[in-house]
Amino acid sequence: MIPIRKNLQYHQNQEIFCAFNEQSLTESDKKEFIAYQKTDQQRSDNTSIELFDDIVFKSNFIKTFQKLIPCLALSGNEKILEMGAGQGWASVILKNKYPNSYVVASDLVPVALNFCTNYEKLLNSYIDEKWAFNCRDIPFEDNQFDRIFTMAAFHHFGENNDYSKTLKEMVRVLKPQGKIMLLYEPSSPRYLYNLAYKRVNQRTDLDGVDEDVLILSKIRESVNIINCNFRAEFFPEFSYREGFKSTIYYYVLSKLGRLSRLLVSTVNIVIEKK
Repeated sequence: MIPIRKNLQYHQNQEIFCAFNEQSLTESDKKEFIAYQKTDQQRSDNTSIELFDDIVFKSNFIKTFQKLIPCLALSGNEKILEMGAGQGWASVILKNKYPNSYVVASDLVPVALNFCTNYEKLLNSYIDEKWAFNCRDIPFEDNQFDRIFTMAAFHHFGENNDYSKTLKEMVRVLKPQGKIMLLYEPSSPRYLYNLAYKRVNQRTDLDGVDEDVLILSKIRESVNIINCNFRAEFFPEFSYREGFKSTIYYYVLSKLGRLSRLLVSTVNIVIEKK
């Protein structure tokens, strides 16, 4: 088990360790709970919403993640923490591919991680630990992980587009020379942020969950303050987008080269602890 902070208050619910203080939840955090509770209730009420349906729904994300796994630069013996894991499918895929690694899946909402067992049974690969905690208050001791990654989740970890508290905590539990990999994240230059923010929050499939878009210059500023290396790689992948318009947009973006940095795009961010 990964060493936890001294005097940490936590409890265990089946296979999931829970270490979050409800009083510290923001209004945005509470919306995440409501959305997952609604999904869990739908699964209970409708037997057709099962593993197959979930895989079909997430198929584009799963295929994109498989394409991005080499970015993690794993040897196969690392201690890995996924944050914002949701149902934990990405962690299960990594555990299947690198069985000697020690994989910890985490999310804010315990009920989200309950579904993870379905993916574990499907691939016959079992995550080493599952944790529910607030991203701004990680329960582990310092210098524990070789890799920390998110898959299209980090943009939920901020407060009013301020990610400094979360980044500081992530770096704290990262080993020296360890890497944080923020994969497949939405990004925008400052001058397009308001437009991009409005657009993503107008989507009708979000169940009321707040969305955000990363401003890379602000992320870089926060990373510099905590004395880490920062690298952003634009990723205008168009193969697995949702909808015709999005596919066309990212196809055009992929042809623009460096000019794509001037527009809204997805990005992979690497943060290395010195």
